[in-house]
Amino acid sequence: MSLYVERYENNGKPELVLLHGWGMDSQVWGAFAELLSSSFSLTLIDLPGLGRSTAFPEPYTADAVVELLREHAPKAAAWLGWSMGGQLAIEFAARYPERVTCLITVASSPCFVQRSDWSCAMDEETHGQFEQALEVNVSKTLQRFIMLQTKGAEAGRDTLKSLKLILKNLDHAGARESLQLLRDDVRDQLSNLSMPIMQLFGEKDLLVPSEAAQACERLSKGLVKVYEGAGHLPFYSHQAEVAADVTQFVQESIA
Repeated sequence: MSLYVERYENNGKPELVLLHGWGMDSQVWGAFAELLSSSFSLTLIDLPGLGRSTAFPEPYTADAVVELLREHAPKAAAWLGWSMGGQLAIEFAARYPERVTCLITVASSPCFVQRSDWSCAMDEETHGQFEQALEVNVSKTLQRFIMLQTKGAEAGRDTLKSLKLILKNLDHAGARESLQLLRDDVRDQLSNLSMPIMQLFGEKDLLVPSEAAQACERLSKGLVKVYEGAGHLPFYSHQAEVAADVTQFVQESIA
């Protein structure tokens, strides 16, 4: 099964893989990827059933996605995953640690839906409503989702406009199937990783509350940063700062 892959070649620069989140594709990286391309050789991958990767495994499981990523990613690279992409990057790093030099997650959680021992996540009722709404109207559900990502955040209006433009041209063949991954719990995998880890959060994020930062720090024992005023896309509202933090972290991790 083939995935859509976009490369920014920069000979001699470290390899960095970017994984987008649910409801988007690699176009979401936009100017952020352009900024990173001066310091890295980038690999942008559309997750199966999302964006330009129209095919997807059935059943749609994290194990199946990780195996597809293994076929399309560089042999060794730093990995950066946003939202659901961060969860998948954790699972890839747990399965193939020799291929991940360091790991960065952005506005991501190892457990997106609340559990009895994990309150810093989306409540079950809200997630269930998304699942039900997808069965009725995929397009309207995605529109609601991107509004939640930007509501109340710094530069939220401009970010929402950008996301609407991307969403307008997307045809998510596996929108319903891929949403199920957000029910996965990869806390054990995160806590057992040995490579350098940095986790970035937005103070105003309505999907991954900033309270998750401390909980994730306890699990990973890695670096954690919360961007003041940022929502679910700090690489839009705090683009230069996030790019600088990512670049410094990767360079120090592989030095």
